[in-house]
Amino acid sequence: MVGQDELERRVETALSAGMPDVDLLELTVLPAQGGMLRLVVDHPAGVDHGVCAGVTKVLEDAGLLEEYGAEVWSPGPEPPLRTPEHFRRAVGRRVRVRVETAAGARSCTGTVLSAGDDSMSLSSGDGVVDIRFADVRRAHAFEEVEAQA
Repeated sequence: MVGQDELERRVETALSAGMPDVDLLELTVLPAQGGMLRLVVDHPAGVDHGVCAGVTKVLEDAGLLEEYGAEVWSPGPEPPLRTPEHFRRAVGRRVRVRVETAAGARSCTGTVLSAGDDSMSLSSGDGVVDIRFADVRRAHAFEEVEAQA
């Protein structure tokens, strides 16, 4: 079976050729379901059935559906963040980030202050934290829930 990084490259290459406006936010392989791909995608005009069907067609044309099944999802209100560009678009939003370094794993929640090519700054309850993208294992933006009066 192909590794995760190679599979992401294949999917991103197919999408950039067939649907360049679609952004792959997350790719998960669900081996328990016979090698099902779960793709979370975004599009500037939003993700509807037409976008999902188009992504599925692109995957089919690229030969990926000969090896895998596919589920295509919209990002919803808590989109995953995977690339520096995703974090740049999340500046000003609250995020949850799972970080793994040689010192161990930890979770951080806060507001993205800035995002460059290699790292981001996050304002959290502990002050400003700089996080290298290479250390991020999982990240999601989330909606604040207003307190009920």
